[in-house]
Amino acid sequence: MAAFSQSQSDFNYSIGIKAFTIQEYSKLLNEVRSGSHFYNSSFNGLILKVNDNQISYRFQVSSIKEKNYSFKNECENCQVVTGDFNTFDLKVGFERSLIYSKLQPFYGADLGYNRTNFDGKANDAKINTFLYNANIEKNGGLISPFIGLKYNIIPSITISAESAIDFIYTHDKEIKSDNTNAPTSVNNFSRWQFVSKPLGMLSLQYNFGRD
Repeated sequence: MAAFSQSQSDFNYSIGIKAFTIQEYSKLLNEVRSGSHFYNSSFNGLILKVNDNQISYRFQVSSIKEKNYSFKNECENCQVVTGDFNTFDLKVGFERSLIYSKLQPFYGADLGYNRTNFDGKANDAKINTFLYNANIEKNGGLISPFIGLKYNIIPSITISAESAIDFIYTHDKEIKSDNTNAPTSVNNFSRWQFVSKPLGMLSLQYNFGRD
């Protein structure tokens, strides 16, 4: 019975902060990557859970901003694009614990919305001369399966870590402009992308509310 008293599901609600993440970002323009590129971010979101025995229904919001974000475009030695990167996620889903104990493995899935914006400029990779300004907006729906492990430090405090993959179908709008900000091209298109998240969320959660 002692293990049951330590279970997060003994409480009706949980609220927490996303303390740390390690993840890829969505590709922009015709971005070229040699292998995986992972980025760290701290304290970038909130999570709320409604607990029902082994299943928790979860709602989360997160926002990541990167200044001087840089990537290679078209080819390894063609263009270097640098600017401000912002991404926002709004998700709703469920997680299911596999056992009742202080240490609980779990799995689940989220559905949600992603918005990504980028504002920067492209330079020639070889001679570092200006090519164009780039303004990008991506809006899309996503599905995100995940697996994780949570530990109930005390009955009201839980630490949780999970890995995930976001499958995102986005509508992209890309505007290129010259050094006077006059548009030179506007592209609109849709595409599938996936974002790997080895540590999709390390969170600290407070559990409260009993029947």
